[in-house]
Amino acid sequence: MVKSVLLEGIIAEDADAARAHVWTFDHATVFGEVQRRVTKGANAAPTDPIRHARDDDLMLPIEPNDWRAAKLSRILSHFDLRFEAQPTEAELVDLCLRAEARAVDLLSRLEGPRKAKNGPEPFRGGTVLDLSRFVVRRMFEQLDESFTRKPIAERERIAEDIARRLATLPEEVRERIRTEAGLANLSGEALMRTGSIAAVGGAMVGTVGLAGFAAYTSVTSFIAAAAGIIGLTLPFGVYTFATSALAFVSNPIIVGGVALFGGHFAVRRATQQMRDRLVPVMVATSVIATTATNIQQVRPAVIAKLLEAAASARARADARGRAQIERTFPALPKER
Repeated sequence: MVKSVLLEGIIAEDADAARAHVWTFDHATVFGEVQRRVTKGANAAPTDPIRHARDDDLMLPIEPNDWRAAKLSRILSHFDLRFEAQPTEAELVDLCLRAEARAVDLLSRLEGPRKAKNGPEPFRGGTVLDLSRFVVRRMFEQLDESFTRKPIAERERIAEDIARRLATLPEEVRERIRTEAGLANLSGEALMRTGSIAAVGGAMVGTVGLAGFAAYTSVTSFIAAAAGIIGLTLPFGVYTFATSALAFVSNPIIVGGVALFGGHFAVRRATQQMRDRLVPVMVATSVIATTATNIQQVRPAVIAKLLEAAASARARADARGRAQIERTFPALPKER
């Protein structure tokens, strides 16, 4: 059977990371973003999975593999992909392969050469691996921007810690990173310079490739945490680069005008655009998960069986139960 990198990543991904993406996707709406900015609310999912499911009216009980399947269902559903009949492993793989192609096409449309003017290097890739490299580079650019806004004493401390972690990498890898990043050395002093962290991130991906990303887990996780982002789960804060084209949502007055004069269609379209920017990042983080070490993978058949069981449970549930299952797994086949 042909393998899907996306599916392999989903089953390798940390369940809490997948859950964070489920929450982010579900709350990536125009009004959800307005509420977040007006109330200065939390930017991440509740720490308790049960509370998360209750708050968003998802199915209960809900287990770690359910969160993985829920994230995958949102990616598939966003691309108008869903099971035709009772879920099977063969159709699951096929849907994931189609989602990979559509994610690449979407990022090409959003960030490809036609969109590039005087901004960052455009996306020119043709696979989800290329997509993931592009997203990682952008992540480091965002981390660098966050780093430069911190007080100098904190920047010095962070730069020294990053330098110590880089020092733990093999010498030949450090040299390739240093050369590609255009730095004299990988000291804390060198990393203090504007753009250095972004350059190091680009070098990590560009010189060694995504397949070697596992070697840098501790470094990248620390850099992300230092910038106020939790590891490589990439919650909403890091998606700012992706939603920059929709900056109007930060102004409640403008959004109110969209709702008043554009109606439901305009708001729905704006939400779709926000999620268009989000989904390629969700795909990328799953692909990155395939490079992690010490992961406990489940077989694709387990996810297929889980979705099959959910479809069967939906058929037996009452109206509210059916709605909860469909909210949890939106890629299930339509009820006949």
